[in-house]
Amino acid sequence: MDCMLTKQLGSLVVVGTGISVAGQMTLLTQSYIENADIVFMGISNTIAENVVKKLNPNTVQLDDLYQAGKSRAITYQQMTDRIVDAVKAGKKVCAAFYGHPGVFVNPSHGAIQKVQELGLRAEMLPGISAEDCLVADLGIDPARYGCQSYEATQFLFRDYKLDPHMTQIIWQIGLAGEATLGVLNAEHCKAGLTLYQEILMEMYPANHEIILYEAATMPLYGPKIERFPLFNLTNCKPTLISTLVVPSLGLPDYHQVRLAKLGLTQEQVTGFRNT
Repeated sequence: MDCMLTKQLGSLVVVGTGISVAGQMTLLTQSYIENADIVFMGISNTIAENVVKKLNPNTVQLDDLYQAGKSRAITYQQMTDRIVDAVKAGKKVCAAFYGHPGVFVNPSHGAIQKVQELGLRAEMLPGISAEDCLVADLGIDPARYGCQSYEATQFLFRDYKLDPHMTQIIWQIGLAGEATLGVLNAEHCKAGLTLYQEILMEMYPANHEIILYEAATMPLYGPKIERFPLFNLTNCKPTLISTLVVPSLGLPDYHQVRLAKLGLTQEQVTGFRNT
């Protein structure tokens, strides 16, 4: 009887290594890394890369695609293509990215979409993100006042509206106003910071305390937390991974019409998430 060999279908799972790899990589993520035919790494952290290599030595870095003067848009497309090509070749592929693989990671979403369009299996596993670390390190409960979270430059370019009663989380504040998609550097954008200070001071008092935050990326070092008044924003020195946090002004007044429609009074709901 003739033996018929069935070609192996490729697959993709995208995982996150966490912000500080030690203790932040889930057991499920480790299992997928160990059992993959090939692991693509977009981690930019030597220690984290070595952890992944110990789990599976058949690894390929994606960071070599970054080049001076080259658009990040091109780099991200090449990363996506490299991952998808391996899946097309019938490999069981794992793509491991720093932090949460779905947060500020263009190639992860692009690769999953392309693989699914081919009718092949592709999924993403959650990882510990900078926002998870921020909530823990700063003791912020996003549900207490509500939370608005956005990328610094995107906010400046679009007609978004701020609610000062909500906690503001502004990602990549060190790149505010940067739109070239060229190779990034650690110098903050002075014009962007100045514009943010103007916008925020329309809604907050000048002495309102704000926070410049960076999650710990190494197990032996803690997070960077710098607190200062809003009027000093233009003098701060954010890096590429800095996040600006603007605490809430407090809860707004009750909406009496909505309460009435629910058959409630202000006295009945006083204290609900009030502390």
